[in-house]
Amino acid sequence: MALESGWPPAIRERKESVPTVKGFGQFLGGMALASTFLCAPTMGAAENIRITLLGTGTPFPSAERYGTAILVEAGGKKLLFDCGRGAVIRLAEVGVKPSEINALFLTHLHSDHVVGLPDLWLTGWFLGRQEPLEVRGPAGTRNLTAHLIQAFSADITAREAPPENLPPRGAEIEGRDVHQGIVYDGDGVRVTAFLVDHANVKPAFGYRVDYMNHSAVISGDTKFSENLIRFAKGADCVLHIAWMPGQKNATPVPLRSVASAEDAGRVFAIVKPKLAVIYHYKSEEGIADAVKTEYTGPFIVAQDLTVIDVGNDVTWHTAR
Repeated sequence: MALESGWPPAIRERKESVPTVKGFGQFLGGMALASTFLCAPTMGAAENIRITLLGTGTPFPSAERYGTAILVEAGGKKLLFDCGRGAVIRLAEVGVKPSEINALFLTHLHSDHVVGLPDLWLTGWFLGRQEPLEVRGPAGTRNLTAHLIQAFSADITAREAPPENLPPRGAEIEGRDVHQGIVYDGDGVRVTAFLVDHANVKPAFGYRVDYMNHSAVISGDTKFSENLIRFAKGADCVLHIAWMPGQKNATPVPLRSVASAEDAGRVFAIVKPKLAVIYHYKSEEGIADAVKTEYTGPFIVAQDLTVIDVGNDVTWHTAR
């Protein structure tokens, strides 16, 4: 099919016509693309970053959209950003064992971003992890993980004994409080934490992942943030929270703790990523139109199990 001139070359090269996936959100760049999406049927070149949105939901329980959790694969590493409700189930759906997660990064300590942590930790141990689970996040992360060990001491003691004989070291958690800056650097994969504005939740982080000259940014929970924009400059893909359209939010603007869809659009318009992604939204209704009031570039409103490959091209598909 003809290629729309509004698409950056890196995206236009891989745009293909396929059947619409019901409920998958909208792919928007100022054009109507009801039956078109960027498709990457297999993992691309080894230098790609692969992003899987395991959960795009909120604290409100939903059978369709689980709690916030984002899997990033690069350089042979599997890194998880936040661990909300159902994260381990979503990992199973994409064929990743919780024991394969190399490190977990928390944006902040609100319950809907961490309630899946005990499942990731203990199920990962049960399924073969022999080394401590690395967890890095804002102040309070170390305290959180230490008390999880205390809370689940009966389970740990039972599983270390016959007949299971699980390795004690695999039941450890290395929780670390981190600050703005590089928080992970291994096998060419670099993760940088940066401060964002989540109202009275301080500190709260976003994260940038760099690998082989490609990059992706995860906003975490935040209002419009100049610091996020600073750290996102040059990123190929930006994932940004958008709780709801601003006009639908009854909370006065000064009291809001997270970005509106319009706020996310303002960030996208400044950063100009190859692909912008909305996640962690309360309802899809009105989100796309609100983003378009501020941003005319390519973006998607992600659903659970949206998969994005970031390389020379930026492509996406659904794992469902």
